[in-house]
Parts: sequence; structure tokens; C-alpha cells
Amino acid sequence: MRECVLVIAAHPDDELLGLAGTLKRLVDSGCKVVSVITALGRKEEAHHIQDMGRLANKEIGIDEVIFLEYPNLELEMLPLHQLNKDIEDLINKYNPDKIFTHHYGDLNRDHQITFQAVLTAARPLPNRKPIELLTFETVSSSEWNIHTNDKTFKPNYYVDITSTIDDKIASLKYYDVEMRDYPHPRSYEGVKHMANVRGMTVGVPYAEAFEMIRRIWK
Repeated sequence: MRECVLVIAAHPDDELLGLAGTLKRLVDSGCKVVSVITALGRKEEAHHIQDMGRLANKEIGIDEVIFLEYPNLELEMLPLHQLNKDIEDLINKYNPDKIFTHHYGDLNRDHQITFQAVLTAARPLPNRKPIELLTFETVSSSEWNIHTNDKTFKPNYYVDITSTIDDKIASLKYYDVEMRDYPHPRSYEGVKHMANVRGMTVGVPYAEAFEMIRRIWK
């Protein structure tokens, strides 16, 4: 049975800003990848953001994108168990081997709440296979919070995306309304620069970095 991976992100474009290069590699290796978006994007783009999201994910080979459609920037106002339950239902449906989600130290509160819900929903349970859990960095959020030991993104797992960096940029073109001019970190140049910095850290041209929360040697 092929490996299943869920990427659970707060807003449309977060999933690709964080790890489009890695997702493309996973798809190319035969993994089933499903993108889950917990909250709506900006109101100005609400009329077409889901279509944009599906096209953006399709660009890197992801056919299934699930939109939970919670209000943008209001996840903290929901009972957390409600989002937990939605994610648990998806875990039960797809039985994933890995889940990628936001880093717990991101500036954006929707990112923080999404992480907390995923952490709870993916907790080890009897009669359910262990799930690896990794957090990705989101440019213009992960690096903008205060830098304390408990909040700073601390990468300890890297994926070489030299062969898929162009696919990442191509997928983000569908989210062009969310992109900004350089030197904003959420610009095409900024995204590529971050991949270059992460790549230099481990000796490759381009990479994506993750902070491992839980890894299981099966």
C-alpha cells in the first residue's frame, strides 16, 4: 500500500509556501498526498480562492484539496474540539503515515490553532498506526514572531528540492493575488531565496526545512 501524506494548513497558499517542493517529490515518488485547508482566505478573494487552490495543487500533482471553510483569522474563537474532530475524521478516513502542518511558533494565530488541533488529533491511540508529525515554516509568519527558545522555528529535517523548486514557483503563480513584491518574504524572489538559504545549510542548491515533532522508525 502506498504511503499517504496529509498537509494541513490554515489558509490557501500556506501549504505551497511551506512545502510545495517536498510535496512534489512525494507525489513523484508515488505517495498519495491530500491538502487540507482549515480556514478561508481573505474576503476579497473568497469568490475564487478555492478554484485557485485546486489549480495550484494540481500543478504539483495533488488532486484532492479539502476546504474546511472556517472563518479567516477567527479560529481562536471556535471551540478547539470542533476543529480537532474535523481533523480526526480526516485522519480516520485517510489513515496517513505523515502529517505536515504549521509551526507552533508562527506569528499568525490561525497557524497556531491549526497546529494545536493537529497535534491533538494525531495523538498516539491504541489500534491506530503511529503518525509522523512535522512542522513547516511559512514565510511572513514563522520568521516574524519573537525569537525565544520555545517559539523559534528550529529546523532539524531538510528536503532537497533542487529538482522541484521551479515546480514550487509555478504552483504559487496560481496564488499570485497572495504574493507580494520583493523584498517581502512572500514574494517569488523571497521564496526562492529562503530555499537557497536552507539549501546552503545542508549543502544543496535548494531545500525546504522542517521541525520534526514526532518520528517513528517502523
